[in-house]
Amino acid sequence: MGYEDILVNVPLVGNSHQVDLALNIAKKFNAHATGICVLPEAAILRDAVQSPFILMNEEEASETIRREYEKVADLEKQFSAAAEQAGVSHNWRSGEGDPAEVLLLATRLHDLVIVGQSGNEQDLLWGAATQLALSGTPTLILPAGWSRTELPQRVLLAWNGSAQAAAAARNALPLLKTASTVTLLIGQNREAPPERARLTPVSIEKYLSRHGVNVEIADLAGRDSDAGAGILGYTETLKPDMIVMGAYGRSRFREWVLGGATRQVLEDMKVPVFMAH
Repeated sequence: MGYEDILVNVPLVGNSHQVDLALNIAKKFNAHATGICVLPEAAILRDAVQSPFILMNEEEASETIRREYEKVADLEKQFSAAAEQAGVSHNWRSGEGDPAEVLLLATRLHDLVIVGQSGNEQDLLWGAATQLALSGTPTLILPAGWSRTELPQRVLLAWNGSAQAAAAARNALPLLKTASTVTLLIGQNREAPPERARLTPVSIEKYLSRHGVNVEIADLAGRDSDAGAGILGYTETLKPDMIVMGAYGRSRFREWVLGGATRQVLEDMKVPVFMAH
């Protein structure tokens, strides 16, 4: 079991570590890597030029878009050179529009997507990292300033029995199996079974063991509402290379309402976070 198709977001600036980590993961699992660069400004300029309500110099807008595509061409060359040096099968895509919307379209047929942390309060809800984590595609989010490119060796796996936590654990198995240490952080069970359902509890430890992942156990003390702070606290103590956790959010009037732990970790993460919904 591994990853066969990996998508990595390649922004116009600050992308080298993101790409190097993606290629290292792809090389480890003999996967195909796709680099993608999204140009939101180009889409905005095209809309502005066509709008009767905005005064926009069409030649200046065209020149700005042309310069952006020159940068994209340079990024493609750099990505292809790095992938060839790593011996990784690869291809390149580019697009225009809102990064979250474009990446959601692009990632549908990929096993893993790698993106950077959202940069501000608005991006926390609407940015690519959050939207991808809640989309159903396993998402590895790198914090701002993260420069390490090797596969994670010390992993903190947060578990509360929820469907989201189970999805994260299942989809992270290839990376869990390559880690040297996995700490299972057990919190309060988030879900109660249906009233008429009778089922013996499932053991996440036994499940992981059957997949060749042996874990150390830690207890996430406190209430479920404090889970985000608890997870971040353990990152300070255990110094993991990666956190694995479920992404919890629900759609309300077409807006995402993030769960407390999901929101806090996305805001304050200092190490990469692997999320699934």
